[in-house]
Amino acid sequence: MSKIKEYADLCASKWGSGEFGDKALGRPDPFTVLSDETRLAITVLLCLKGPLTAKQIAEELDLSPSTVLGHLRRLREAIVIREVDVSERRYKRERYYDVDLVPYFMDEREEISRRIGKYIDILSQTGLAVFEKCLDELKDYFRETLAARHGMTLEKDEVKHMIWTQLIHGLDRYFSERGIYKPPLETTKRHFFYMGLKKPRWWR
Repeated sequence: MSKIKEYADLCASKWGSGEFGDKALGRPDPFTVLSDETRLAITVLLCLKGPLTAKQIAEELDLSPSTVLGHLRRLREAIVIREVDVSERRYKRERYYDVDLVPYFMDEREEISRRIGKYIDILSQTGLAVFEKCLDELKDYFRETLAARHGMTLEKDEVKHMIWTQLIHGLDRYFSERGIYKPPLETTKRHFFYMGLKKPRWWR
């Protein structure tokens, strides 16, 4: 198995939230950029061993430095990686790269879910009660909406989803106003991007 395939195969999940890509700014969609196996392998390598130079990446993946630089440029355009400062540079002109996303091992995400499980249960029960009250509140009003004129009702899944997203957006605003975190569209990237990895056999 080639080094490229070996690293690329460690990617188990790619997902995110917000706006991806911007044609006006020449910013490509990270999902499209990472559909290339070599760029995916470079990203996984940086998740596991970064920050690294183009030369170090080339040596690890058996590629030419010029090939790696071309892929790094595309990954930077898609805001998948970034150039970072490293204090221990052997040469002043060395450029180091690291991921500009949130990486995690699949078992780490499972452990996070396990540890917050009781709070998920509380939020689920509370959220359901609030959502049912929202549907009841909208019962009379919704009959007069544009959607209702086209046969839509509050029982339709897509209508319920629209109402639920309104609740989530309201929660996002609440958290943002109190400095808990900014929703993706309020950040300079305008998205959050995540990559789940299978743990390699050599990982300690």
